Amino acid sequence: MPAPPPAKTRRWPKRLLIGFLVVANLGIFGALGAVWYVARQVTTAVANVPSEGLGLTDSPSDLGDPRTFLLIGSDSRADLPDDWVGYGDYGGQRADVIMLVQVIPETGTLQMLSIPRDLKVVVNGSTNRINAAFNYGAPAIVAAVSEFTGSPIHHYLQVDFAGFAGIVDAVGGIEMTFPYPARDAKSKLEVAAGAQVLDGRTALALARSRHYQEFREGEWVFVDASDLGRTRRQQDLLMALITQIDRPSSVGGFNELVDSLGQFVTADDTLNEDEIIQLAWEMRSVGPEDFDALTLPVNGLEEGGVSYVVPREPDCGQALAAFRAGEPLAAAVEGNGRVEVQNGNGVSGSAGEVADRLRSGGWEVVAVTSGDRSDYTTTLVVARPRYLSQAESVAAYLGYGSVEVGTVPEGADVVVIVGADAIGG
Repeated sequence: MPAPPPAKTRRWPKRLLIGFLVVANLGIFGALGAVWYVARQVTTAVANVPSEGLGLTDSPSDLGDPRTFLLIGSDSRADLPDDWVGYGDYGGQRADVIMLVQVIPETGTLQMLSIPRDLKVVVNGSTNRINAAFNYGAPAIVAAVSEFTGSPIHHYLQVDFAGFAGIVDAVGGIEMTFPYPARDAKSKLEVAAGAQVLDGRTALALARSRHYQEFREGEWVFVDASDLGRTRRQQDLLMALITQIDRPSSVGGFNELVDSLGQFVTADDTLNEDEIIQLAWEMRSVGPEDFDALTLPVNGLEEGGVSYVVPREPDCGQALAAFRAGEPLAAAVEGNGRVEVQNGNGVSGSAGEVADRLRSGGWEVVAVTSGDRSDYTTTLVVARPRYLSQAESVAAYLGYGSVEVGTVPEGADVVVIVGADAIGG
C-alpha cells in the first residue's frame, strides 16, 4: 500500500529556502545584514522532512560547487478555500510539478530542468508515470528522478496548491505581461492583455493550465496548450517569483518576509549554516538573464490504454548530460519544433482532435486554424527544411499522413493539414 508523503507540519520558523531567495534579491549591503541574520538563526530551524531515508546525495564539501534541488509541486487539494472550484476532489497527492533546480555559484546561474509528469518509469516495481511515485512518499520520487536523470539531488523542496498560492499572495503578487487576453476554462484562468499582477489564485490557475487559449483576431485559439506548455509557464512563474520578491530595507523586514513565506514550504533538514550563507551570497545578484530553463525533450507513447511520454533521443540524453555538467541547456537539444494544425477536411473539430493528440504526445501546438481549402483527402505534414525529421515523427505518431518540406506560417516550424484520413483515426 502506498506510503503517505511526509506530513507537513508547517513549522519552519527561520525558513532557509525563502531566506536564500530573498537574500539573492538584496543589494550588497542588505545582503550582508541578511546573511548575518540567517547565520544566527539557521541552527534553530525545524525541518519538515527528515533527510534520513530520503536518498539525497551529500552536498559537496566545497561551498562553491553547484547544488541541485528537487522541487516538487504537489497536487494536494488540502487547505484550498472551499469556494475555489475547478480543482476536483482527488484525495491523494501526486507530483504536479517535478523540477530540478541547479544553483551554480561560479557562474551565478540558476538552471531549471522540468520533468514531464507523464514520463514513463518504473515505480515500486511497476510501469507508471513518474508523478505517481510521489504517492509512495518523498523517497520514492527522489529515487525515481535521480535514477532517471543520473543527477545527484542534494536538497528536497515541496509546496502544494495552497502553498504556492500563499507564497504569491505573501509577496504581493507576480507581475507578468500577456500579449493577448488569455483563459483556460478548466483551470479557471482568465486574464486581460497587458501587464497584470497575478494574485495567488490566478497564478495557480496559470501554473495548472493545460488548455491555454488566447483571444486573437476575434476568436479564442489554443496556444501552447499542453503539458509541455504548462511546464514552460511554470518556469516563467518561478523566474518571475524569484526576481520580483521585494527587497526588504532592513533585517527586520527580511525577518517578516521570511516568516510570511516559509510557512508554505516543506524542505529537507540538511541545509546547514555554511551552505545557505554561501549560496545566498554567491546568488545575491541573480536576474532573469541568469536563468537557464528547459523542459526534458520527450515524445508521446500510448501503451495499454495509458498515455505516457518517453525520452526523445538523442536530445534527452544530451540535455541531461548538459545539466549534470552545468552547461547551457537549450544548446544541447534540437527541439521538436512548433506545430500549427490546420483543418483541411471541413469536418468541425477534427483539427482540434489532432492537436490534442499531438499535445498529449509532447508536441508544442502553437495554433489551430482553418486550412486554405477543405478537400484534402490525405493529411499533409509540411516542415521547414531543418525540421523534416520532426515532421516525420509527427506523421509516425499520428499513424497517417504524408510529409514534405515547404513553406510554413511565421511562428511555426511544422504544419499539419488535417485531411479526410484523420476522421475516426
